[in-house]
Amino acid sequence: MIENTALVLEGGGFRGVFTAGILEVFLEQQLSFESVYGVSAGAAYGVSYISNQQGRNMAVNQYIGDKRYCSIGNLLRKGSLFSWEFIYEEIPQHIIPFDYDALKQSASKFWVGASNCETGKAEFFLLNDADKKEFKTILAASGSLPFIAPIVSYKDRLLLDGGLADSIPFEHALNSGHKRAVVILTQPKGYRKEPLKRTTLVKWYYRKYPKVYEMLASRAVRYNQSLEKLEQLERDGIVYVIRPTDTLLVSRLENKPAKTAKVFNMAMAQARTSITALQEWLRQAK
Repeated sequence: MIENTALVLEGGGFRGVFTAGILEVFLEQQLSFESVYGVSAGAAYGVSYISNQQGRNMAVNQYIGDKRYCSIGNLLRKGSLFSWEFIYEEIPQHIIPFDYDALKQSASKFWVGASNCETGKAEFFLLNDADKKEFKTILAASGSLPFIAPIVSYKDRLLLDGGLADSIPFEHALNSGHKRAVVILTQPKGYRKEPLKRTTLVKWYYRKYPKVYEMLASRAVRYNQSLEKLEQLERDGIVYVIRPTDTLLVSRLENKPAKTAKVFNMAMAQARTSITALQEWLRQAK
């Protein structure tokens, strides 16, 4: 267990399979952190790391092209492109078992971020304490992308995708008492997010939730500012950043298992090549 150092997992839809590949090598090397903060896809792929289930993310990957997992049919019938019942109930409870007991007993605290639609602030929920129903609700809230998924209600809060309020919660991790952080990104160095387009339509769509519009409208500026802060902290030795060396050849809504598996294997190769440098940084942190 690595103390005083948090692990932070960015989202990014199916680009998060890069994170899954890095975490697979962490499992091989038995690298664990006292706290892990994940949003959206980072949370979705991170749970199998916390439950110490090597190979599980790739086992689930074979279902991403299944219409029950992600399809226009889901969107038309249920108002969500993704079927959270299939992803976070049917798969973990019946098809590819998730070790809920390992999650509860893990020495690592797994915090999942979601965005509060009424306050415009990030909310973090401790997944270790969740029952099976809460497990689905928290992860669904964190991954509910605007326009293609409905707002999720949980504990008197209305929630959407965690990346809206805090895409890379390294500052939250550091402000929570951790001296350092390892941050896994899903975009290469130099990437910057483009401003929101069609703002009038977006404002109308979320007219009942003006804070959602505000989060969407300001997200690019806030995200790019976060990257600048992160890069400075990286230079200062306070964070260790792992990022793809090039733009990943998968889309945010990729549904071809072979393409995501290729990114997963590329990430594992990258992690195995650079793991010694990370381990040395962690030793210095001690």
